[in-house]
Amino acid sequence: MTEDVRKSPTWLPWVSLIILVIGAIVIFRFAPSDPGKLQVATGYLLLLIVFFTGVIILVLMATGAIDLTELLEDDTGGASMSRFQLLIFTFVIALSFFLLVAKGTGFPEVNAGVLTLLGISATTYGVSKSIASSAGAGQTADKDKDDKAKADK
Repeated sequence: MTEDVRKSPTWLPWVSLIILVIGAIVIFRFAPSDPGKLQVATGYLLLLIVFFTGVIILVLMATGAIDLTELLEDDTGGASMSRFQLLIFTFVIALSFFLLVAKGTGFPEVNAGVLTLLGISATTYGVSKSIASSAGAGQTADKDKDDKAKADK
């Protein structure tokens, strides 16, 4: 992991921090005294923070500093359906909310069905992780018994 940190561009966080500080100075220096416009300007600044954080993450993924090869793998190295399900559900719901907001209808109300879907998906992942860890603990206990039996012979 330390090799990945060394490969990451060190200038990227500083550039985004400078841009954000300049944005904050511009907003608070030139923002009118109208509270509504100040809220809009602050909202845009927060949007810039999220945007540049996303850009930093994408650049780090593109340069290989963030390794995505094990994103969907479980402890055995195979693909995990529960991780894939959680990833897909999260992206589908996030994209749906983004498109509704971009359409101009305002921020949509979070439906109970959406929360249920995400809850089921996250619970599935948690249960599969629990089963995998308890199966790994059982295999370790069996290996310890086998090692002890071999040592007794």
